[in-house]
Amino acid sequence: MADTWTMSDWSIGDADPEAFLAAFRRFADAATARGGAREGMILQDAHDPAHFVVVRRWESGEAVAAWAGEQARHSGELMELVPAGGSATVFLEVAELAPEGAATV
Repeated sequence: MADTWTMSDWSIGDADPEAFLAAFRRFADAATARGGAREGMILQDAHDPAHFVVVRRWESGEAVAAWAGEQARHSGELMELVPAGGSATVFLEVAELAPEGAATV
């Protein structure tokens, strides 16, 4: 079965990047506590410090859907910082990229 990933794109405008990171970590911690969320990362645009992309691996598409149904309860702090929110997409992993000869997960 293919791994399920989410990607969300955030333009935080004038919000403080450190405040955004702290708020997003708390939001992500709520997803972890709920169950189904696996590892992920928050990436900051090298040329635009107000632009972030968040990717996260999930146990299944069902886990993503369950979190989507309750994430609004945990997003208040994020929405105060970034009222427009972020745009999210769900992906299925179809291939892994690794240097030749490197071990893959």
